[in-house]
Amino acid sequence: MTGEATKKHKGTHKAAFPIGIAVTVLALIGFATVIVLIGTGIKNLAAKNKDYSQYNKLLTPIVLIDPKGFDDITNADMSELIEMSIWAILKSDISPDKYEIGEGGIIIPETDVAEQFKKLFGTEVTPVHATVEGYEYEFTYDADAKTYTIPITGIVPIYTPNVIEKEENSDRIVLTVALIAGEAWQQNADGSMTQPEPDKYIRVTLRIQDGVQFISAIQVTTTPETATTVSNTEGTTENKDLLDKADVAAKDISAPKTQNVTDENGENVTDENGNDVTETVTEKSTADSSSAAP
Repeated sequence: MTGEATKKHKGTHKAAFPIGIAVTVLALIGFATVIVLIGTGIKNLAAKNKDYSQYNKLLTPIVLIDPKGFDDITNADMSELIEMSIWAILKSDISPDKYEIGEGGIIIPETDVAEQFKKLFGTEVTPVHATVEGYEYEFTYDADAKTYTIPITGIVPIYTPNVIEKEENSDRIVLTVALIAGEAWQQNADGSMTQPEPDKYIRVTLRIQDGVQFISAIQVTTTPETATTVSNTEGTTENKDLLDKADVAAKDISAPKTQNVTDENGENVTDENGNDVTETVTEKSTADSSSAAP
């Protein structure tokens, strides 16, 4: 596959670049799908979000390609759906000798791609098989042999998923997902990976049918309020309601007060118009008068 023949249908992205892997190396290690996917970092995400680890695993091959998104599966880009299905196969726990390796790469039958397509997206849409052109790689479809040829390369994923929120009802699950740029991960001295700040967020809708979940929508969304709140309030234990009440109380105590002036008999003193004469006092002056009283 030449550079001229490769169509960058999503535009150039610095996070995606090919790494050539020799076929002889594959034979030595007995591993048919070489994909560099920040494995340690994804494991760390799963550890931090144990309840969401299954969703992070499901969405890894989905967000890897930075999909355009769709409001409904019937409006999705078929080429991207096929591409996601193939990546899902490559990211699954397949046996090293499951697929034949030809001159152009790994040979995957159309039937396997169709089966994976159904697992991800259900039966509302039918896969239309054709060559997929991705970032500096191509999944070549052979209509006569009914197979896809996958070049033996590795890539840095454009994004890795971190599910941060889940909304669920009887027929669907909506996941809020932080997308972490693949190239932004940092490796520490001890070999662990440090997660960078998310590039953006998406909402993934899973439709539930007969107890099985299918991806039915992928939509870009704004930064979730929960993420903003955590960021802005980290390290503080202030309670806003209590602070508001304390502020009102402080104003009430410090505010000047008035009281009627009385004579030695306790009667209110009035002016020439018959109005009660008052004087201004504060809590402090009242307290001082009380303490000075015999």
